[in-house]
Amino acid sequence: MNLMIIGERINASRKPVKAALSERNADFFKNEVSAQLKAGANFIDLNAGRSPETELEDMNWLLDVVLAVSPTAKFSLDSAAPAVLEAALKKINRPGQIINSATLEPEKYEKLFPLMLKFQAELIILLIDENGAPSDADQRLARLSRLAKVLKENLIPLDRVWVDPLVFTLSANHCSAVHVLSTVREMKKRWPRLKTTCGLSNVSYGLPNRKLINRNFLVLLVEAGLDSFILDPLDQSLMSSLYAATALAGRDESCLDYLTAFRQGKLKE
Repeated sequence: MNLMIIGERINASRKPVKAALSERNADFFKNEVSAQLKAGANFIDLNAGRSPETELEDMNWLLDVVLAVSPTAKFSLDSAAPAVLEAALKKINRPGQIINSATLEPEKYEKLFPLMLKFQAELIILLIDENGAPSDADQRLARLSRLAKVLKENLIPLDRVWVDPLVFTLSANHCSAVHVLSTVREMKKRWPRLKTTCGLSNVSYGLPNRKLINRNFLVLLVEAGLDSFILDPLDQSLMSSLYAATALAGRDESCLDYLTAFRQGKLKE
């Protein structure tokens, strides 16, 4: 599939993950990594931030565990601490990992660009700046213009940057999804080398039947041209919608990915 999937399940904000980190439950994390890769994840997100005091130690231990079970896997390293990111990139010692994430605040990206270049990593950048989060598509596109300039000034290749346009809940603004879709479409026209990613679940917060909203938003984003999703690859209904949407959007030549998923028993009506 030409869409990249970042498996979101290993995040210390989840109670089972936090407990497993605290208990040093290696089997829990080995199973999580193996299951997400088998389900179609291209990257495994790793967030060990259960506590600032223990995050570095936790991340080092976690990487020892997951690299033992899958030494060639790619990771999205999710931390607000540059020291944790640097230690993780050094331990993995392979190009092509993702730093998750930066913002358009200079004090944030100025610390991460050197790591990105040193370790040949890629970088997720959220469209947040000193003025906070954007409220509509125009504000998102203005931040994208600023981002393109910043990347050029810092000699950062555009095709190694993943832009998160920021998904907000429909329950607070009924046009939240439309703003994201408009941003993605315009971004792919104006900055085709920049890549896009997002988490889905915020869009449905506060609404009933959240998974229904998430699945349909995913379909719209595939058609708009999104390059990547941060999601739970073990959600078979969501992944089935992804395979179907990719085929319908003309992004699956001869429907090969859809047919392969069907033969592997991965599709669910």
